[in-house]
Amino acid sequence: MNQPTSTHWGFIRTSALWLLVLLMNGCASYTDQTQSIRAEWNVGNYPAAAQIASQASAKSSSTNTVLWDLEAGATARAAGDTAGSVEAFKRADTLFDYWDTQPEISISRESASLLINPTVLPYRGTDYDRIMESTYQALNYLQLGKLDEARVELNRALERQRTALRNNADRLAKAQAASTQSASNGGYNAQRAQEDPHFKQQMDQVYGPLSALHSYENYVNPFTTYLQGLCLLARPQSPADLESARVDFERVRAMIGANPAIDADCDLVRQIASGSTLQPTTWVVFETGTAPDRLETRIDIPLFVVSRDVPYVGVAFPLLKLNPLYDNGLVAQSTGGVPVRTSLVCDMDSVIALEFRNEMPDVVVKTLISAGAKAAALYGIEAATNNDGNVVNALVRIAGTVYQAGANRADTRTWVTLPKQFQVCRLPTPTDHKLYIARAGTSESVEVDLPASPVNLVYVKSSTIGSRLSIAAFSLR
Repeated sequence: MNQPTSTHWGFIRTSALWLLVLLMNGCASYTDQTQSIRAEWNVGNYPAAAQIASQASAKSSSTNTVLWDLEAGATARAAGDTAGSVEAFKRADTLFDYWDTQPEISISRESASLLINPTVLPYRGTDYDRIMESTYQALNYLQLGKLDEARVELNRALERQRTALRNNADRLAKAQAASTQSASNGGYNAQRAQEDPHFKQQMDQVYGPLSALHSYENYVNPFTTYLQGLCLLARPQSPADLESARVDFERVRAMIGANPAIDADCDLVRQIASGSTLQPTTWVVFETGTAPDRLETRIDIPLFVVSRDVPYVGVAFPLLKLNPLYDNGLVAQSTGGVPVRTSLVCDMDSVIALEFRNEMPDVVVKTLISAGAKAAALYGIEAATNNDGNVVNALVRIAGTVYQAGANRADTRTWVTLPKQFQVCRLPTPTDHKLYIARAGTSESVEVDLPASPVNLVYVKSSTIGSRLSIAAFSLR
């Protein structure tokens, strides 16, 4: 009986690696795993969505735990379980702190990471994830009457915005260094690939439309800034708080342009700072729609270090898909009062798309170097088995094609229960403490009982057109 040659042993070892990778890639993607929660979320069955997210969070592996904690926090909020939302966001916050202390996998040194798809690596959270987690937690504490804790969370959100700027600059520098190092070490030349006319044309076609979205300041969420101003205005602890509120409102107005709600709040904070008393007032926040999905798109890349016989040159990149179905406004009215419509204060599509564009240079370099490493490894194994007979070589080619299809995946993980927009309005607190709200363009209204407080916040959630509304009313005093 012939003994296996070193080439055969190499083939066996490589096949084992492929099998391991395929097993990892065979698991359902996060998009697949969240189908059940999306189905409940989109009809406004928030308690059912919260139960699914809570169960998934409890049994999640470390790879996606932080995502499931975020989903659990958002769905519990919408379901009215404020205490459960607080605990879920605390868990997510702990994981953010943990991952921030862990080194990232080097795309230039650790070749093993290049041979698998990025979805098997732990999800560490985006900067907008961190900012929105703190913002939602602040809302939770406001609803529980814990103003000091709410201020702490809002300050944390604003600090995370500043940290995001530093992270982005660091990420760009690392991407450039990795690209240079890969080319100089004989690896894939990512810079050369990005200069390829065909590659550039495809990238422009796929990602060009994102540039049409309105851009805010880098990593600044206008709703977070607005909420900070609202907290300071509703319950100032010093004249400095009113000045900070004025700055917050004017910063929001500078980002989003003319807006009747923000203009009115700017005028109000100036009046209060000049000695006027805040009259009984109720603010309405409308959280509507669903944030963009992340999908996968294929773009051909030039493979300079391998022959044209390599069977797979299509590379997977992430793509944002906007969700167009949402209620575009809310109307609030007191008994016999003038109806007031909400107006846009934050477009989450713009927030997410801006960070997505900022991350793309890093994503492109990692994807190109990874694809080059996979193709080069496949080509080398094919060449090594050319003399082992047609059967072995054919098996290598088949396995290699399957491996490329499995390992060449884009990271499409994203916090799926974030909204599309935040809108706001305000009106005098009714003397009977009853408010009526309706979707813009409809006549069917919902009666909301306000707290026995002069200054209140009504928070309304709609996940898609016609979905069940989630409504919470609480005092800001």
